[in-house]
Amino acid sequence: MNLESVTTRAVFPDATGGHPASERRVRGRVGLHWPLSILKGQREARVLCTVTENLSSGGFCCILEEPVAAGECMVCIIGLPLRRDLDKSQALRCQIQVVWVRGMEDGRFGIGCRIDDYIVIA
Repeated sequence: MNLESVTTRAVFPDATGGHPASERRVRGRVGLHWPLSILKGQREARVLCTVTENLSSGGFCCILEEPVAAGECMVCIIGLPLRRDLDKSQALRCQIQVVWVRGMEDGRFGIGCRIDDYIVIA
C-alpha cells in the first residue's frame, strides 16, 4: 500500500477514530506494527525490543516480555519503515511515560505509553 493512497477518512472513519463514544482516547489509533526499542533503566540500562501494536500521535501500545512500572519515564526508538531504501530510513527518538501495564495470560505484559516529546533521527 502506498501512503499517498491512504486518506485520513479511510483510516479514521469518524471523529472518534472508530472507537465507541465511551472510549477515553482523544486521538484515533492505527494498528501499526513498527519496530520499537525501549531503553529501560539508567545505570544498568537494557534495551527491550518489540513492535508497536497500535500507534497514535500521542502514544502507543506494545507487548513486553518483562514488566515496567506505570508512571516510569523512559526513552524509546520507533522505527519508521516508510522508505523503500532502508539505508535512508528514519526513526523517532521519544521521551515516553508508561500510563498502564496489564499482565497477559501468556506471562507477557501489555503496556500503554504516552509520548511526551520526540525528535526525528536518521
